[in-house]
Amino acid sequence: MDNQEHKLVRSFGRIKTRKLSDKKEDLMADLYPKFEIDSSKNHKIEDYQDFSKKSFEIGFGFGDFMAQKAKDSPNQLFFGAEPHINGVVNVVSKIEEFDIKNIRISMEDARILLESFEDGFFDEFYILFADPWPKVKHFKRRIITAKFLDEVVAKKLKKGMVLTIATDHDSYKTWICAEILKSEKFSWKCKSKEDWKKFPKDWVESKYQKKALREGRESVIFTLHRI
Repeated sequence: MDNQEHKLVRSFGRIKTRKLSDKKEDLMADLYPKFEIDSSKNHKIEDYQDFSKKSFEIGFGFGDFMAQKAKDSPNQLFFGAEPHINGVVNVVSKIEEFDIKNIRISMEDARILLESFEDGFFDEFYILFADPWPKVKHFKRRIITAKFLDEVVAKKLKKGMVLTIATDHDSYKTWICAEILKSEKFSWKCKSKEDWKKFPKDWVESKYQKKALREGRESVIFTLHRI
């Protein structure tokens, strides 16, 4: 672990939960490396001209959203970072099952990984149902802050393009609103509470969003534009 990682407050929870089956162990050994993002490489826009758009999902969980989007949009390239190995292997399983070609993934901390990409590289960013760290003493671990949005995400996102944030946690909703209003690099054109309840028609509900619905928690969406 380098010095920079030591300086970062950990923003994610579990790295591994259930033991992987032999098949999943094989997928991680054989297939994952073929789709892994090489963070030692300097990723330039010109190297990915074959794709119409490039998206990045920070903390893709079990990858339901990213995998379905990739299936639906084969000309778009989807990058994602997720340290939880059980989520990563779920995406790798979908890559194998549906022969998906347009996904690149990593188990590195997204904040470190993004440094390997040229500024203005991405057309879209997603931060969906990030760990809300509900205890006050853990608020410092919340990844969505004005500083992170302005100094990391905005740097890698093309001007005029979109960052989408979603959460089902009431405390985090309030927190996100406050951090967005502090941001100097993103505009939020929400006019009423109804605006943040309207998900796009082509939206893909993730495992976490479906769980929230079953448990009676309302999910909201923040659509921000890079200034």
